[in-house]
Amino acid sequence: MNPAARRRFQLKWFPPKSRGAWKIPGDPGRFDLFLLMGQSNMAGFGCVRADDPWQPGDFDPVPRVWCLGGQAKVDSERPRGRMVWRPATHPLHLNQSSCGFGLGLPFAEALIEVKSDRGVGLIPCAWGGAAIDSLHAGTPLFRNAVCRARLAAESGRLRGVLWHQGETDTRNEVAAASHADKLRRLMADLRREFRAPELPFVIGDLAEFTEDYRRRKSPEALAWHQTVRRGLREVADSDAHSAFVETGGLEGVDDVHFGRSSLIELGQRYAEAWVDMGA
Repeated sequence: MNPAARRRFQLKWFPPKSRGAWKIPGDPGRFDLFLLMGQSNMAGFGCVRADDPWQPGDFDPVPRVWCLGGQAKVDSERPRGRMVWRPATHPLHLNQSSCGFGLGLPFAEALIEVKSDRGVGLIPCAWGGAAIDSLHAGTPLFRNAVCRARLAAESGRLRGVLWHQGETDTRNEVAAASHADKLRRLMADLRREFRAPELPFVIGDLAEFTEDYRRRKSPEALAWHQTVRRGLREVADSDAHSAFVETGGLEGVDDVHFGRSSLIELGQRYAEAWVDMGA
């Protein structure tokens, strides 16, 4: 077993206990919970390539930030790993070898600087390569997310959903055109499941740099990507309890994935967007 696989196995089945500096807050009102939903850029694609390496401290747990285990796979809602809280460290998502450094921890770190009296609980639910049809109500990933969020709510309060998804749905005209409506339905379904009609969603834009690749590839591919990006913005702008996160100026390690430094910036932008909502 290679070191990365060994680390994922240990975190999944033998997670460090949440005690000492990582004792769960006794007051649920001081423990803010967030679902991390989407595909690879939310699952964390940083540091999975030789030209985008891990840095010292990346594997250190972040004080006052926890991660809930038990994520499912795309074809089964059964928890893979122990469904318990552990001190949060990279990688948060453990069920794919492609998961590495993600935006979830930078988001939490930025948040606790502002909310110094709070703890942050992250519930990883993203899946690399997942189209939105793999995430809607009734799918294994959706049911697993709802189950784990309800368990988490015994210790804290669900304060929002971080969403970064859509790359897979830019691959053809039909998927791109229907993406925004499917996202609206998914948001409504989650709010209904949690009986939280004002549950905040922070919606990230797709990578701006992808358009340079698509422009060279074909006008059709570029148009589909622009359709999804436009839809994401429209969904966020038309929903009173959503915010939109720009990706301008961020860099990638390929045509769709952000690298480590950009994921840090993106996580901070998510935190700023959530705080600005006054949630």
